[in-house]
Amino acid sequence: MPFYTVSTQAGTLSSSAKERLAGELTSFHSTYAGIARSWVHIIFQDYREGNGFTAGRRDAPVALTVTIRAGRSSEYKREMLSQLWAMMQAASGAPDDQIVIGIQEIPASQAMEMAQIMPDVAPA
Repeated sequence: MPFYTVSTQAGTLSSSAKERLAGELTSFHSTYAGIARSWVHIIFQDYREGNGFTAGRRDAPVALTVTIRAGRSSEYKREMLSQLWAMMQAASGAPDDQIVIGIQEIPASQAMEMAQIMPDVAPA
């Protein structure tokens, strides 16, 4: 179920850097959430130079959005964000003011994968 979308200005991440980051994100999420690697999905979206902005100025922000099933604790998500931040900064070389990461949560009943409605998150 986890679905990662990585948005960067074209040229920020080479093909090999994307492949390396996809592997890191997959390993991280599989271990952190205790799920099979095959459930982790990642899409890279490149935007053309001049189409990124920070504080109303043209810039090259790096954005990561991850969609997960609702039900995880605040502590779980804070730690997840911290680890994802480090991965994105290492992969992109972007400064702190150019990285944004967000977690989107959806009820398990509103997600389907492998032809099945997703189960609720198991209590920790």
